Amino acid sequence: MLELGCGDAGNLIPMALALPDARFVGVDVAAGATFRGQRLVDALGLGNVTLVSQSIADWWPEPESFDYVIAHGVYSWLPEDERDRLLAICREALADGGVAYVSYNALPGGRLREAMRDMLLFHTADLAPQLQMQVTQARALLHFLREGAPEHEFGALMRREAERMLAQSDASLLHDQLAPFNDPVYFYEFAAHAARHGLQYLAEADFFEMQIGAASDAAAKALMGVENPVRREQYLDFLKGRMFRQTLLCRADLEIDRTPRPAVLEGLAFSTQAEVRGEPGADGTVAFEGPTGSTVTTDHPLVIDALKRAAGAWPAAVWVRDLLRPEAGDAERTALCDALLRSYAANLVALHVYPPRLTTTAGDAPQTSALARHQAREGAVVTNLRHASVRIEDELGRRLVTLLDGTRDRAALAADLRAALVERGEPVPDDLDDGLERSLQGLARLALLER
Repeated sequence: MLELGCGDAGNLIPMALALPDARFVGVDVAAGATFRGQRLVDALGLGNVTLVSQSIADWWPEPESFDYVIAHGVYSWLPEDERDRLLAICREALADGGVAYVSYNALPGGRLREAMRDMLLFHTADLAPQLQMQVTQARALLHFLREGAPEHEFGALMRREAERMLAQSDASLLHDQLAPFNDPVYFYEFAAHAARHGLQYLAEADFFEMQIGAASDAAAKALMGVENPVRREQYLDFLKGRMFRQTLLCRADLEIDRTPRPAVLEGLAFSTQAEVRGEPGADGTVAFEGPTGSTVTTDHPLVIDALKRAAGAWPAAVWVRDLLRPEAGDAERTALCDALLRSYAANLVALHVYPPRLTTTAGDAPQTSALARHQAREGAVVTNLRHASVRIEDELGRRLVTLLDGTRDRAALAADLRAALVERGEPVPDDLDDGLERSLQGLARLALLER
């Protein structure tokens, strides 16, 4: 895997730990970021990560040497000639059958963010060399827009967008809104640009974003009549007002079969946070709802059992094949795989080729990842085994994470925590042992305990 614009390798390092037999290369022009990343790579003893501090304008990969290329938050923030270079590198780097991921700001929805960016640049025009002052004043203007926008449609849009930007970190605000370049494009323009570099549109990284179920019946019927996938996606963007895309590309000389094949799911695992919504129907139907509001309704006992078992196993994943009886016939296999594919399309389940190596129960000597232990020593944000960021606010909780290296049982953990409290001059609670158990269970639910 190659990542262009890898920063401090915060994306690559968790994958490198999870997949020790894979090879990861990151390239970024920011020497400070790659230096921090290399320091962490060395601390973790990772031999499968290579970081390069260099502009993509001056770097070139070995031809066809990567199965995957990632360029997240890069394309829209580059001048035109470097966008060309980015896509040229993708084509040169990809092996036969390889996939490139490129994210970018999209139109027509990006027009609102363009307007907000123009306002921020106007307000901070004289502060560009002073980054912290620029961020401070950008936040001041966002507060002004959020609190002062009139009660009309545009005002409501501005308030919502200002709220979103205020939730960003200072680094994200500088990168996303105040960088010298930030040019959204229509999807058809991006696809045409990729085609000029020998690449073609494959899909969106989030499969549910390609679904047309949210459109009206008439609009869905019209979209289904558009055979060209690029044009169909562009019309879908018009309907949704898409602001951001995460597009997958492959080499233009490959033939793409876009026919859904549910049977493929038999070789995958899946995970879900879906919960049963309401009471079962008179006909035995059960509705499942996910945390984002997506729903799936089914009356098939095997499907109902599969979703309940997977929800009970969260944050772990369940192999689809383990849900099928050895004597299961084609009808059962088809019903389960069809339902799970529909659930995936509805953003109700996640699919896994390599399920996260985590446990939902704390064993005798619980263990967090080496990365999480290192991060807990440095700050409040750690990366869990589902490749997501988790914030651990209290200092004692972070101390516990650093202790979970698989060598300590409950008594040793409690003794170390007790010593830490005494050292800080804090009282030792009477229920320390019970609190420890609750904390371990909480870390398991946060996908922080390794199997």
